[in-house]
Amino acid sequence: MKKKALTIAGSDSSAGAGIQADLKTFSALGIYATTAITTLTAQNTKTVSDIFVVPKKFFKNQLETTMEDVKPDVIKVGVLYDDSIIKIVKDILMDFEKPKIIDPVLYSGTGVKLLDGNSYDSFKKNILPFADIITPNLKEAESLSNTHIESDRDLRKVASTILDLGAKRVVIKGGHFKKNNKYISDYYYSKNSKKAYRITNKRLPIGETHGTGCNFSAAMASYIAMGHKPENAFILANTYVYHALKYATKVGDGVLVANPLYQVYNNSQKYQTLTELQKCVGYLERIDRFSSLIPETKTNFVYSVQDPTNSLEIAGVIGRMTNYGNRIRTPNVIGFGASNHIANALLIAKQFNPILRSAINIRYSTNSIRICEDNFICSSYDRRLESEPSKKREGSSIKWGIKYALTKNPGAQVVYHDGDYGKEPMIILLAKSPRKILKMILTILKSRENS
Repeated sequence: MKKKALTIAGSDSSAGAGIQADLKTFSALGIYATTAITTLTAQNTKTVSDIFVVPKKFFKNQLETTMEDVKPDVIKVGVLYDDSIIKIVKDILMDFEKPKIIDPVLYSGTGVKLLDGNSYDSFKKNILPFADIITPNLKEAESLSNTHIESDRDLRKVASTILDLGAKRVVIKGGHFKKNNKYISDYYYSKNSKKAYRITNKRLPIGETHGTGCNFSAAMASYIAMGHKPENAFILANTYVYHALKYATKVGDGVLVANPLYQVYNNSQKYQTLTELQKCVGYLERIDRFSSLIPETKTNFVYSVQDPTNSLEIAGVIGRMTNYGNRIRTPNVIGFGASNHIANALLIAKQFNPILRSAINIRYSTNSIRICEDNFICSSYDRRLESEPSKKREGSSIKWGIKYALTKNPGAQVVYHDGDYGKEPMIILLAKSPRKILKMILTILKSRENS
């Protein structure tokens, strides 16, 4: 049966933190998550302008009704805001046997207080005693322990104080620790073990972010629900959130927002890219006449993810396609980063026409050029016009040529050149998908047959 989680937290109208961030993280990790909303916030990436605390009767009804039917394997607690919510959570969860992960959200990522000052002692007294894991950042850890953290040496004392308040384990997140600008560390301490764990990562050059703490605690809760030991869940959550931060996005004018769905989207895109290109390469193998379009330098056929940043995000045929009698032979293996020249041609072409995602190189002939001119939008370049320094740099010629040709005609579907000393002339077909490339190939072959 699918593992289930319950997140008790506030709603973030900018969708970067709170309930929205939790749901993204749980979903990305394959956990079905239910919710009990404590507060509604009016916020963006710059500030929280208003907070509405859910009436306690309705909040209690949310929590009890949800748990009565969809029984969670783990509970994650975020923003509680005031004593009315805190006491309901305590009464319902104190004796609940499943793991409870507490994210003590005292302030928003933009610095706005999210725990009412009059309810602070109530939070420590009523919530910490049933926490299986509590995940404060440095600022929150200082507040909970009433201890200023100057260096790593203060962390054990702070952790010990928080554990004495009742929590079984504490993870202190180092994202707000400013003394070491090159690295950040997260620390794990357990009441039942003298051993502490530390994970250190290079600090990413992205400044403050929104939603990171929510993503981390929800990720830990997810891995706990899957059956991982707490210390392993700590390690896995750290890796997960590091990638969410690595691909943080700018959605407003304020801080960046962590991207917990990046890996899911990226892996899905890559899988679809590989399988689609594989199908189309297989189709080319079954076309007898396609071998006549293979140049001496052989052919590569590429397909990119939606917005590639380099050739490693463009799939191609490993080893290229070659002539084999009247047909072609391919290694029948597709991989990312398999192409250099054609992938770079596509990267340059996308700068002029972002919908382009696929390309293939074919043999140059005056007949093929005539057919292309009759059926497609074409542009060309003369390699003899390229500067000598550019010619000497590996891979620069194709970039220069595609840029030159598309500057003349940004809508070109075909770019060709008639060679240079020691360089074979070539035709490159460009399209938004491999299937569109196949249609272009079939048009050329049919026209050659009829000419």
